[in-house]
Amino acid sequence: MSSKDTTTNKRRAARPLHWLLAACLATALAACQTHAVKPIGSLTAAQVAALTEQGFVAVGDDGMQLNLSGRILFALDSARVEAETREHIAKVARTLLGLGIQTVRLDGHTDNLGAPEYNQSLSLRRAQTVADLMADAGFPREGIGIRGLGQTVPVADNATEEGRSQNRRVSVVVGSFY
Repeated sequence: MSSKDTTTNKRRAARPLHWLLAACLATALAACQTHAVKPIGSLTAAQVAALTEQGFVAVGDDGMQLNLSGRILFALDSARVEAETREHIAKVARTLLGLGIQTVRLDGHTDNLGAPEYNQSLSLRRAQTVADLMADAGFPREGIGIRGLGQTVPVADNATEEGRSQNRRVSVVVGSFY
């Protein structure tokens, strides 16, 4: 048998392996696509993936919210933001703009200490403080909506100081919420 015949026979023998390899790759790609990031509300899949990396989590089918580790927290009875938190807010604003997101809702919250009417006002002031800082960082002011939710949406137990401190926050929400 010539060298040419041996090479041809090896190629013929390899064909089923090529088909098997191609079938395995196709199956693997299909599996990856089922786990692919999906759009949420008005957010593209790429935006969802990038926001997830930044600590945002899905909020229903309409949008995403910055989770607890990235929330903007406040001291008791205060709407003042420390320097470190100011930089965090500016980073969030730049990240959103870099992703092509130019609308955001800021939800202010409080713990349950104090009168509900006062807490409503304080939560709105907190949201406004963050809105001002985002605008200072270049986020379009007309794209910022604010809400004061007072003590109505706690994320932690108000019976403990730790829980109350987690409830004194502003949540950053993006997606289809208007």
